[in-house]
Amino acid sequence: MVDVFLSSFDRPSEHEAISDIIRRRSTNATDVREALLHRLDLSGARAVLDLGCGFGFFTEALAQRVPPEAGLVGVDACAANAEAYLARVAGAGRTGQFVCRRIAARLDWPDHSFDLVVASYALYFFPGVLPEVVRVLAPGGVFLAVTHTEQSCRDLTRLIGLPDSDTRLLALIRRFSAENGADMLRPWFAEVERVDYRNSLVFEAAQEDELLAYLRFKLVFLAPDGSLSNDLSAALARAARTLRTQGRVILEKSDAAFRCRPPLCR
Repeated sequence: MVDVFLSSFDRPSEHEAISDIIRRRSTNATDVREALLHRLDLSGARAVLDLGCGFGFFTEALAQRVPPEAGLVGVDACAANAEAYLARVAGAGRTGQFVCRRIAARLDWPDHSFDLVVASYALYFFPGVLPEVVRVLAPGGVFLAVTHTEQSCRDLTRLIGLPDSDTRLLALIRRFSAENGADMLRPWFAEVERVDYRNSLVFEAAQEDELLAYLRFKLVFLAPDGSLSNDLSAALARAARTLRTQGRVILEKSDAAFRCRPPLCR
C-alpha cells in the first residue's frame, strides 16, 4: 500500500501545484503552517529532523523560526524531492541536508541528536517509528506531528461515488489520524497538546479544472486496489457533473497537529 502512495509524491512539481490549489480554495485564510506553529517557541531548536519531508513545505516554515545556526535534516523516500527541499531551506537562509531513505523502525542518529522532530502529513506511513523519535530527541525536545481528519477522506469518496470502507486512503489515515493521534502519542510523551486547523476547500463552477487536478492527484490514494485506474474518466466525470449541477463543491479539509513534550525515557 505504501509503495503506491509514495509514487505520487515522487513528482515534487505536481505536489507543489496541488498544495497551491489547496491554499487558493481554502476557507481558512491562515496558512496551515502558521496556524499550527503559532506560539511554539523554536528559539532553542538548533537541530531539526523532518521525517517524510517531501519537497520541504513544512520545513520552509520551520526554517524561518529556528536560530540562524540551526541545522535542518529532511528524510524522505523520494529522491526527486531533494532539489526542491534544499532550495526551500536555502531560500529561508538556513542550512539543510536531505537524506534519501525509507523511514523504518530504526533512525540513523545517536540518542538526543535533535531538539525538534517533525512528521508533517507523514506519520501514518511509519507510525512504528515513535520509539525512535523519543530516542533521538533531546530530553527537553519537541515532537510535532500533523495529520488529516478521517472526514476529509470521506468527503472525497462521496464525491466520486466510492464507499468509505473501500478506500486505501482511509485505511492509511487511520494509522495516525486526528481522531486517534493523541492516544498513540501519550505513551511516549509527558504532554500531548492537540491543535485543530478547521478548513474546507470550496470549488466554484469556474474552478472545475482545479477540482479535477486535485482529484487526479488524490485518486491513487482512494482506489481500494487500483481498480479506479480503469475508471478514472468516469470518476472525474461524476465529480464534474456534481460541480456543474450544484454550482459549488465543498470538501472537508480540516487537519490537526499534536505538540508533544518532553519525551519519556524508555
